Amino acid sequence: MKTQDPHIALGWVHPRVIETFKGLTKDQLDGRRKSGKFIEGIHFIKDPVGSIMWHFENLDAWIEGDNSC
Repeated sequence: MKTQDPHIALGWVHPRVIETFKGLTKDQLDGRRKSGKFIEGIHFIKDPVGSIMWHFENLDAWIEGDNSC
């Protein structure tokens, strides 16, 4: 029998979600984005109206020291 992953992938989320669950404020995220620590298309994207959305799971990997994403 195939077991299912009990976690729900959130994918691209608003900065408020990142602040609530990871403790990184919008200012901290923007500062790290502007300094080049986060990569567009992997850690963040701009939605059609120009807002920045963050990839929940890829930020987990970055926080844990995974430099491949």
